[in-house]
Amino acid sequence: MDVNLDKIKLIIWDLDNTFWKGTISEIEIQPIISNCELIVALTNCGIINSICSKNDYATAAQKLKELNVWNYFVFSSIDWQPKGQRIRTIVQSMALRPENVLFIDDEITNLREAQYYLLDLMVAGPEIIDRLQHYVETKDTNHSRLDQYKLLEVKNTEQQKYDSNEEFLFASNIRVSISADCNKESDRIHELIQRSNQLNFTKKRISAEELKILINREDVRCGYVSVTDKYGDYGIVGFYALVGNKLEHFLFSCRTIGLGVEQYIYLVLNCPQLDIVGEVVSELKEIEQPAWINQTDHIAEYPEWDEITEQPSGSAKVLIKGPCDLSKSMTYIKSSDLFDYEFTYVNEKVGNIIEAHNHSVHILGLKEYTDKQKDEIASDCIFVDRDMLDGLFFETKYDIIVLSTLIESNYGIYKKRNSNLQVAFGSDLIPLTDKQNWQQYSEGNIYTGNNIFTEPYLSDFSEKYEFVGKTNPQDYIERIKLMLNYLDKQTTLCLLLGVEFPCDKDSDPLSKNRHQDHAELNALIRVFAQECSQLELIDLNDIVKSQSDFTDGINHFTSRVYYEIAQKISAVINKKQNIPIENYSTFFIYLDRVILFVRTILKKVFRTDSWLYKLFKAVYLVISRKKK
Repeated sequence: MDVNLDKIKLIIWDLDNTFWKGTISEIEIQPIISNCELIVALTNCGIINSICSKNDYATAAQKLKELNVWNYFVFSSIDWQPKGQRIRTIVQSMALRPENVLFIDDEITNLREAQYYLLDLMVAGPEIIDRLQHYVETKDTNHSRLDQYKLLEVKNTEQQKYDSNEEFLFASNIRVSISADCNKESDRIHELIQRSNQLNFTKKRISAEELKILINREDVRCGYVSVTDKYGDYGIVGFYALVGNKLEHFLFSCRTIGLGVEQYIYLVLNCPQLDIVGEVVSELKEIEQPAWINQTDHIAEYPEWDEITEQPSGSAKVLIKGPCDLSKSMTYIKSSDLFDYEFTYVNEKVGNIIEAHNHSVHILGLKEYTDKQKDEIASDCIFVDRDMLDGLFFETKYDIIVLSTLIESNYGIYKKRNSNLQVAFGSDLIPLTDKQNWQQYSEGNIYTGNNIFTEPYLSDFSEKYEFVGKTNPQDYIERIKLMLNYLDKQTTLCLLLGVEFPCDKDSDPLSKNRHQDHAELNALIRVFAQECSQLELIDLNDIVKSQSDFTDGINHFTSRVYYEIAQKISAVINKKQNIPIENYSTFFIYLDRVILFVRTILKKVFRTDSWLYKLFKAVYLVISRKKK
C-alpha cells in the first residue's frame, strides 16, 4: 500500500527490530537514537505516536523511559495478544479514521492481520522511517496535540469505571463555549477546516486567505467552539459559519466524538439549514439539548452531605467492596479516613476491566487458594488480574464490610477440571466454553470487558475449565457462612440486595429475568439474616420505587438512589459504633448521649455551617472515638 504522509495523524509502532534493534525479551536491545529523535519531531509537528508490541509491559515501558520517549506515546498496547484487534481498539479509542493511521512493523503477518481488521489502515515496514524523518523537517511545530491525546487517554481509562456512557458524560462536567472573535484564532480554525473529517458536515476546504475574507463578511455569522471538562481543556474544537439561515461551515475535531458537542451547537443555532456532504459519524436531530453539557448541578437536590444527614462518625474500620453501585454512593460520604475501598478498576498494563473481584467465589479464593494456585488462575484466565486475588477482605480486621451482591445473579462460574479452583466472568447465558459463542467473543460483538478473546485462547480455556452455571441462592448462603467463619466474630458483613422488578429501559436481552434472579437470591439472604447477628442488609427494594429511579439498566440508578445507599451505609456504621458501650466509662456513656441529643436539636434549629453546630459536632466526634 502507498503511504500518504500528508494524511497521517497517528503512527502505531512495533518495538522489537522496528523501533530498536533486537528482541528485548531475549537480548539487550540496541537503541536507534534517530528513531527516538523522530518521535519527538513527529510530536512537534502534530503527529501522535502509539505502540502495539508483543512484549512484557513493564520491561518495554522501562526501556522507553530510559530512552526518554515513554511520555511521547499514548494508548500504548504492550502484551502478548494478537495485534489486529488491539490496533483496532487503539484507533477507535482515539476517534480516528484508519486511513489517517500508519502501522509500522517488521513482520508482514502483523501488517496483514492489522489490515484484516482495518481495511484502510496504512501499513509499512521499518523502511518507511527514512521518509518520515525527511517529512518532519518540512512541518511546523504543533506540540499541543500530544497533550490533547494524553487527556483523551486519561478519559478513556476513567470511562471504563462507569456502567453507561451517559453516566460518564454527566460526571465529566462538560463545558462548551462559543466565541465570535474568529480573527485572532484564524490559524487554528483553518487547521480544523483542513484536517477535520469525521465531524465535518460541510467538508468545504478553503485557504487561509479565503477564511479571513469569510470571517470578516458582514453577512456571515461565524463562531468557534471551545470545550473543557473535569479532565482538562480541549481548546478550540469546532467552527461554524452561518449565512442567513444556512450553515456554510459546520465542523468539529474528532476529539469531541461522543460528547454531543455538535448536537448542542446545532440546537443553540436553532437548527439552521445544513447540506451534509459525505459521511459523518453523528446524526443531528431537532431534539432537546444533551443534558450533560453546561449542566446545572444534576444532583442539586442533594447538596453537601452534612447539610442533610449524619456523616458516619467514630473510628470504625470499614471495607467497601463492589462495582459502581457502591463507588458512586461513596461520593456522598466525606469520612474517608474510616474506609478502605475495592472497586471495579481497569488493569493499567492490559486495559481490561476488573469487576468480578467481589464475586463470592473470588472472595473465598482470597483465603482458600495458595499463591501458586492464584498464579495458576491468573495465567489461565486473561480476564483475571493477579492483584485482585490478593484483596483486603480477610487480611485486615474490619468492623464492617459492605459487599454488593448484584454480580451474583448473572455471572458465569467456571471450575478448573480436576481441581477446586473456580473463577467468574461475564453472563451465564453466554458461556466462554460454548463453541457457538466464540466468534462473538473474538469479534467483540458481546461483552468482553476489554479482554481480547481469540478462538485459540477460548479453545485452550475450554480444555482446562468447565462451565458450572451461575450462583444459586443456597450456594451463596454457604459461601457467606464460610466468609463469616473466616472473618473476626465482631465483623459485621453488610450486603446490598438487588432490585426485584424489571427495568423497562434495559434493552439488553441478557438482563430480561435479572429481577427474578435477584428476588430468589434475596429471599434466602433475608431468611439467613434473621438468624445471623453478623449480617446487615441494605435492600435496594426499599430505595428503588419506580422506573424513574433507573438510568439505563436494572443495576444503574439515578443520583437519588446512590445518595440513599450512602445514607444506609452511614446508618449501619453508626449503629455498629453504638453497640460496644461496655468499653465506655459511665461518664462517657451519658456525655455521648447528651451531646448527640443536643447536636440533633441544633441541627434542626441552626444550619450545619453555623459555628455552634460545628462546635458540638467536633466534641461529639472526640467523644465517639473513645468507644474503642
